[in-house]
Amino acid sequence: MDAKLVARLNPGTDYHPMQVIPIFRRWRPSMLRNLVLTGILCAVIAAIISITIAAFGGSLTWLRIYQITTVTLAIGYTQHYVYKFFISLARRRPGWARWIMNPVILGLVLPVGGIYIGYSIGLAIVTRGTVFRFNEGWREFVFASCIAVAIGWALWESVEAARKREVEARERAELEASVARADRERATAELKTLRAQVEPHFLYNTLSNVVSLIEREPKTAKHMTERLIGYLRHTLDASRREHATVGDEFEIIADYLEILRIRMGERLWYSLEASDAVRAMPLSPMLLQPLVENAIKHGLEPKIEGGNVTVSARVEDGALRIEIADTGLGFGVATDTGGSGSGLANVRARLKALYGDTAKLTIDQLAEPATGTKINLFIPVQA
Repeated sequence: MDAKLVARLNPGTDYHPMQVIPIFRRWRPSMLRNLVLTGILCAVIAAIISITIAAFGGSLTWLRIYQITTVTLAIGYTQHYVYKFFISLARRRPGWARWIMNPVILGLVLPVGGIYIGYSIGLAIVTRGTVFRFNEGWREFVFASCIAVAIGWALWESVEAARKREVEARERAELEASVARADRERATAELKTLRAQVEPHFLYNTLSNVVSLIEREPKTAKHMTERLIGYLRHTLDASRREHATVGDEFEIIADYLEILRIRMGERLWYSLEASDAVRAMPLSPMLLQPLVENAIKHGLEPKIEGGNVTVSARVEDGALRIEIADTGLGFGVATDTGGSGSGLANVRARLKALYGDTAKLTIDQLAEPATGTKINLFIPVQA
């Protein structure tokens, strides 16, 4: 069966013509809802017929209004159950669905057939037993058929247009979700690639330092080893989860900077500033380390006297603001550090994939005499 037919015959997506009016879309599909909406639709059609008769000079009495309303309700509920029967038949007999759900069948054959049956039932009620015959009252039958078919086609087009908009909106939402999921997967892959490139180099240098310190400064070697173990443990935990907190990231950075402080000695000072409430806030893993590494590698290491780096986090104007400030040479000043700019590019790409346009990264170059670089991350609190 055609996919569109399957979607239209799905019991969970039953439509009623009155759903073209937004207020009725709030009522969940049910038998009671369909019966009530059919009654409302019949009342509207009966009012249109009565007004039309009066507009063309016809006699309009309470008896006449009663007859019109009764016949209209009979036609309406007959149509209701005729459609219900044939749609149920299409669901049970997939081979017939293409013919039953054809617009000509649904918009012309079934309405006219339903009108004849309903008109006969309504006329039998108001005349107490007379069955409709074409040689008696055929003008009223044709008139009612024309109105019903016209209204039916209008409602059909409206319902199909609404259905098409809903399908397009759903498909668009699924596509956007798929793109967002692909972006997140790409960001995760980039993160793993980044770890694979950064951690071995850092690990080798640190272990080399530990070896050189074992004999002459065993306590320092032990301290560096303990911080390296902490760093590796924290990064391993981060690699196994999709979500982290500011505090988790600060622990990784603390281990990383402490190892570098031992290696650089008095040339490096650092501080981490964040309240307990801010440390508990969610943050994607490994967003901060590449930025801190950039500050060290391109700012402080090339500077003979070194400097300090400060990492702070706070809530400001409804966003989590993380600032990484260093007193190094300044962004782009050192030319022999071998940097390619991929760290910042990866962070920007991950921010885009994870938070869309709601997050941003800014870089401020500090002027003389206070040289250095200040990087700010702005991430909405609800993200």
